[in-house]
Amino acid sequence: MFHFKRYLFAISLIIAMPSMHAQWAFEGPVPPITQGYGAFGTAAVTSEFFSIAPDSSLECTDTIRGIITYPTGISSKKPVVFRFPGGSNQNLSDSTYYKKSQFYREFVASHGYVSVTMQWNSSTSHYGCAYQMVNEIAALHANKIDTSRVGIHGMSQGAAITNWLSLKMYINHNWGANGRFSWPDAGASFIGFTEDWPNDIQTQTDSGLAAMPDDVLYLMTLSDWDNIVDPRTCIDIFNFMGVPDSNKEFMILRGDTINNYIYWATHFTTSTYEEDSSQFVVYISKYDALDYWYGSRLLHSLMEAAWTGDPAARQICMGNGDSTQTTIANGAIRGPIVTDSPWMNMFASWNSNQGYMYSCQVSWNMRQYVTADACFSLSLPESETTPGLKVFPNPAKVRSSINIEADKGIEHIQVISAAGRTIFESTEGPIEINQSGVYFLLISLRDGTRQSAKVLITDW
Repeated sequence: MFHFKRYLFAISLIIAMPSMHAQWAFEGPVPPITQGYGAFGTAAVTSEFFSIAPDSSLECTDTIRGIITYPTGISSKKPVVFRFPGGSNQNLSDSTYYKKSQFYREFVASHGYVSVTMQWNSSTSHYGCAYQMVNEIAALHANKIDTSRVGIHGMSQGAAITNWLSLKMYINHNWGANGRFSWPDAGASFIGFTEDWPNDIQTQTDSGLAAMPDDVLYLMTLSDWDNIVDPRTCIDIFNFMGVPDSNKEFMILRGDTINNYIYWATHFTTSTYEEDSSQFVVYISKYDALDYWYGSRLLHSLMEAAWTGDPAARQICMGNGDSTQTTIANGAIRGPIVTDSPWMNMFASWNSNQGYMYSCQVSWNMRQYVTADACFSLSLPESETTPGLKVFPNPAKVRSSINIEADKGIEHIQVISAAGRTIFESTEGPIEINQSGVYFLLISLRDGTRQSAKVLITDW
């Protein structure tokens, strides 16, 4: 067990009012959200820089630097969102990190809640520092932070922290007992305490993930053209995370081209400020409609669903693929794929065979060391090798009837193209596909299990 120490904090105050954040220009033809879920609230906000001395007992060898943002004049404890950024190849200046984190910090605080974030450079002590930071800052600001209502949100390497830290804080410390969510975005490689590996290994096993409390709202998002993180890692963690399907969602964010403006669905889809992304060889929109529809709107809905029980908000973040989730910008931009049965072939990046900067087998993805299935098979089984499922004829001709039979009864059929697009859905067979190509059938059975099959559609 770790024992926490009290540290001196260096604090400076910055008063900031919520606005349209003119420090960087809004891009694209689709306007930002100005009312409803995803729009900024009306509260004025205050931000404070803080620093925390290292604690090697928590495997934190860096001085922690971060920012807490809260409603100006706060007089009681409020729910808190801990947000963790992606890894940085440089030690960012305070002003750069302030801009990098500003959109989400001020969005959360503008709705009457508290936001806490930290930055790091490229050292290896991120996870222990994150664990140390949430405990220290909650103690220091105990008059502002309500640890019984907690959200943990991170992108890229911060997504890995989101998974691990949620398990630690929600299970071991019962944080969020009155409302909690976890949102790993754009990455889910998994690690934890490395020096204390014997005591931490259980967190990363299948049963460790399965111990996540059932009441956690768990949203995992990954972009269609993300070439940074191997989707197998995301899918593995999502499948074993111990939250019922009603409380978890896998969402593939997709871009579009509107009036010659490209809405890029890449690793940086929800990043509103990046100082330099050329190292990743990707295109990013620094601040456009996707930052609202795939960023603030999802975060807003998670906060309200977890902390106020708002049913309309729940439909946005946990709607199981209904039109409330999949229709974005009133249909002006192509919507996401929403599923409880994700597969690699749903991603354009996977289908393009372009490879991934960080594959599932990277050394610091510790899941692969505790379970043989962490980096699972790369291909879907052919229908004839899938027990209890028959899909015939296969191959089939365009517009011919394809029969689907399952021993356990069929509840739902989703047809996915090789490009990851949902072609159509049905509650029964037979089905017809009107264009040649390779397609994937995701089949939900009446006993709650799922099967997958690949079919080839030909013109002859």
